Amino acid sequence: MEEIQVESLSYVDIQHDALAVFDDVEQGIILSEDIWISGYQVGETSVHGKAKVSIREGGGLDLTPRDGVQIQRMNKTQFKVSIPKLSIRDRTVKFPKQVINPPYRKTSSLDAPLHINSISLNPKTPHVVVGGQDGYCVILPTALNSQEKEVQLQGHVGDVLDVKWFPSGEVILTCSSDLSIRIYGRDGINPRTLKGHTRSITSTYIIGVGKEILSASKDGTIRLWDIASSKEVKRWMIGDTSRKSVEGMIVLDQAQDIARLGSQSKSEVGSERVGLLNTQDGIWVQPLSFKETDEGWFVKNRIDSKLISIAQEGGLVVKGYMNGWIEIMSLENLKNPNTSGQALETDGKGKGKYKVIRRNEASIYALKLKRNEDKDKDEYSLYVGTASGLPALLSIRETQDGYEARTEEELASWDAEGVEVFDYDSGSEGVWCAGGEGGLKRY
Repeated sequence: MEEIQVESLSYVDIQHDALAVFDDVEQGIILSEDIWISGYQVGETSVHGKAKVSIREGGGLDLTPRDGVQIQRMNKTQFKVSIPKLSIRDRTVKFPKQVINPPYRKTSSLDAPLHINSISLNPKTPHVVVGGQDGYCVILPTALNSQEKEVQLQGHVGDVLDVKWFPSGEVILTCSSDLSIRIYGRDGINPRTLKGHTRSITSTYIIGVGKEILSASKDGTIRLWDIASSKEVKRWMIGDTSRKSVEGMIVLDQAQDIARLGSQSKSEVGSERVGLLNTQDGIWVQPLSFKETDEGWFVKNRIDSKLISIAQEGGLVVKGYMNGWIEIMSLENLKNPNTSGQALETDGKGKGKYKVIRRNEASIYALKLKRNEDKDKDEYSLYVGTASGLPALLSIRETQDGYEARTEEELASWDAEGVEVFDYDSGSEGVWCAGGEGGLKRY
């Protein structure tokens, strides 16, 4: 592997139950108590400070920091932290504004607690669908203090790995390690079940209003399904000499994005849609058309680690690795260098812009990317979730030479549990995230 320059970003962590300490002091249960604040930077000695929470004479709370940290409470759930030794200044640290704990009953004391693999927010109403282990799937209301009862989606017997609402907000698409894809109504009825994959189905994509869908699987195939007939329409084999296990799928459907993968124009790729498929050792790029010669190509990892998460928005691609590295690149780095249309392997050393960053060594479980509409068109927001919790919001700005990345917010309250998934709340500002703790948190 080539030597790659990696920029290390500092990060801040606050005691995960700090808000409970504030409540206890404010209610007079205790007179005062310390909370801990830590700062980290690769190559530097970490800083571990404390702040005393106490009753202020005349009412209110005092927050008195020491041991190299500075902290201000901006509102009930938001803080500003500075750690001069690590050049951290006014870092925003947020605690969740809302927490939902899905109803989940273990069948025995040996069962693991709920582990959330996927969430999807309804585009029309305040509801979320949640997919977890052992067939657990449920629709929950997200409105504060809602008395609405949850709707269980029964039928899967394996881990539910991906869930999505159809654009109507009335129908749900799910897939599982039990080799099935299921369609549910909001009432929990399952009128359609699609079968054909021979290994775990990891990802789905809804085409248009939902008359057709795509699915990706560890069996090394992408399949196109007709929902009305519940039948497979077409299958694409992923891999050249052998099938590659697909861990995740992103589908490009915008002409300007697809054109970036050809040397000159969209016509050179020859498809209305293109799949970017995470295969752990790289990304397989697969045109998704009805042509017999629908050959894809493989862009192997430049980083010597397993690829476990990917995100894409516009011309930007972000890849998360098991060693904690995050690769930022333009779509041009995934371009097919072969003009003959034959399947090909490339190392991704294209002419596109490129950068690698890291915060620590925790595996990058989840990435969620979106373009900042209210800012410069070349600036993006990137949510990052890791195996050790510590989710964060990063900003990525395109520069003349590459990309500039910095930490904007730390999302606190995770007790060293993996953050597996993010989704945006379209009805209000904020983001939902979930994972190994079994609950959903809105920031």
